[in-house]
Amino acid sequence: MTAAPQRSSNADEFTVDELAREVGTMTTTVRMYQAKRLLAPPSKQGRVAVYDRSHVDRLRLIADLQQRGHSLAGIADLLESHDRGAPMSELLGLRSWSEPEPLRLPVAELFQRLGGDQINPELIARAMAAGLVHVEASDAIMSDRRFLEIGEALMKLGVHPATVLDEWNVLATAMATVADRFVDLFESQLLPTLQSTPLPEVAAVLDRLAELARNVTITALDTALRVRAERYLPR
Repeated sequence: MTAAPQRSSNADEFTVDELAREVGTMTTTVRMYQAKRLLAPPSKQGRVAVYDRSHVDRLRLIADLQQRGHSLAGIADLLESHDRGAPMSELLGLRSWSEPEPLRLPVAELFQRLGGDQINPELIARAMAAGLVHVEASDAIMSDRRFLEIGEALMKLGVHPATVLDEWNVLATAMATVADRFVDLFESQLLPTLQSTPLPEVAAVLDRLAELARNVTITALDTALRVRAERYLPR
């Protein structure tokens, strides 16, 4: 009798039967999803089809979307968008944070809007290094139009463009620290309690935490600004 083909003993690799057991479904369901291109084909080890953790995650995501009432056709559309780079929060219909709004405009217009004679190639290079803008031929592409709008407003108040960039760099560093603290909070106190929770519910918790993080940051900034502004206002 010919011996059955052997696969790797790697704990993160699965035969189709093992994959089905891992996610609590049937092998026929796994094969159906493959036929419908909802699930990527497995790799091969000899004659054995081998699946990995990405297949586990995909099957669990499909199950979660089905629980949310999506049809397989609808799930196929959602997964296609996700595979093209759509964020998971968008895929699940959740978004407490706003998405960037890129803006393309002629370099000459960017110079004009940001102070004309006050703008020089060095400042543009600094903005590019900060990830705020990049240049393609005669066009500038702002990573988010809000950077330009806020920068314009500050300069109209009399703030020099170089100072705007200085303050952005300081603020970006400070906000990264704040974000890291909330990520640590999620990982240390919330994620351990969500290990068996369906993905949409995990995403909802993360979405709510992001909303609260933004609100408390704005509240703390408002308080700090008010205390410091009082010294300049008549009593």
